[in-house]
Amino acid sequence: MTARPRRSRVSRRRFMTLVAGASAAALVAPASAVRAAARRPLPRKSATPPATAAEIEKQKKYVAEALKVIRDYPLPPGSNMAFAFRPLRPARKK
Repeated sequence: MTARPRRSRVSRRRFMTLVAGASAAALVAPASAVRAAARRPLPRKSATPPATAAEIEKQKKYVAEALKVIRDYPLPPGSNMAFAFRPLRPARKK
């Protein structure tokens, strides 16, 4: 007759509680570091050159116009999808 292994003295419920507490403590530690970093003053950003700022505004205007055209395009109910995403299987290494 073989002896049964001795059961652990920590119940499963107690173990899960300990794991949950440790996980919460691990998540809180980085958050406190982020809060400490947020208190430090950020370095000032360099001023954007006027030509760059004008180009950014022009690009924003182009994007807004393109979105307006796309959103205003009439689609009848039940129309076919434009495309369907089907991921490819990864290639096997040789």
